[in-house]
Amino acid sequence: MTDETIITMEDMLAEAELFQAIYPDLAGEIERIENARGKLNDFQLMQAISYAKNGLGVLNYERRQIINSILDQFSAIYRKGGRYEAIQWAQETFGCYSEPQAMAESTSEAQPRIEELTHIIREKEAELLKLYREYYTLQTYQQSNEPEPE
Repeated sequence: MTDETIITMEDMLAEAELFQAIYPDLAGEIERIENARGKLNDFQLMQAISYAKNGLGVLNYERRQIINSILDQFSAIYRKGGRYEAIQWAQETFGCYSEPQAMAESTSEAQPRIEELTHIIREKEAELLKLYREYYTLQTYQQSNEPEPE
């Protein structure tokens, strides 16, 4: 028989504020990794949780144990049902929402890439237009030099 501490729902709810504080970092990291690689494997999920826990600072043993239990539950839900189910659980259980500021930051990170791609597309369009003109000129020249059928 093991001597495991049972964490009550009241204890978990008492730590809701702490979980809410790290949740935007956790959700953002999961989204970032999923956008790059798809659904997280166990190691990547542990990395995302570790990243979020960096913002906690020093906690006493009991609080750390409760937060770890909450994160374990979040991980179990993520593994079973994916990001959207885990996010829904966090919203329903703890009232957690990703900050709109995080979305604005990710949008601002995309802006330079959008501008770069726009520039590349314009260059390729110009190159394609030049090739089309050359093709049209050669085709017209070839048709004018062919002997007419008798």
